[in-house]
Amino acid sequence: MTPQLSPLSLNQLTRDLWGQFDPAAIAQLAPLADDQCYRPKFYKAPAGSQEVMDFNTYAAFGLKITSGSLIYGFYLPCAPAVVPVNSVPPEFLVQITDSSLTRKLFDDPVSSLFLANYKPTMQSNFLVQAGSFPRLLCAPYPVVGDGVFMIEFWETSGVQQRVELVIGVLEVCPA
Repeated sequence: MTPQLSPLSLNQLTRDLWGQFDPAAIAQLAPLADDQCYRPKFYKAPAGSQEVMDFNTYAAFGLKITSGSLIYGFYLPCAPAVVPVNSVPPEFLVQITDSSLTRKLFDDPVSSLFLANYKPTMQSNFLVQAGSFPRLLCAPYPVVGDGVFMIEFWETSGVQQRVELVIGVLEVCPA
């Protein structure tokens, strides 16, 4: 019997150190790495044509995720091209509601600062210009019912900006 190793644990900035959250969450996802029933997929909200928001506005968007999938975390782009290096994402609040269960993922709308997990690498600083690692949930969130989610954004920076949230999902493969 071989121990399970998650591809997420190969990130050189994520080490299994005492008191750190990422390694514990990665250990939960490790058995799914070689599971043929799931494949990684990314969902983006809002759509590309709707991601520029005026200052102090509210917008709600629907998102359909394949039922049976597992949501494992969020990717939130930062602006490392700004000198000095800026590891802060765009400022906004977000609330995600599972329409099938009428359940909110967060008690109150959460700041984008709590969804960012910017861990730059040499390569990501020069090529990708985005965060290299997701903000993992404490446990994978199962998508049930019709898989429809309502994603609400509140722009809070006071300036017009581009707002986007990428959701990391392990999508169930067809039989």
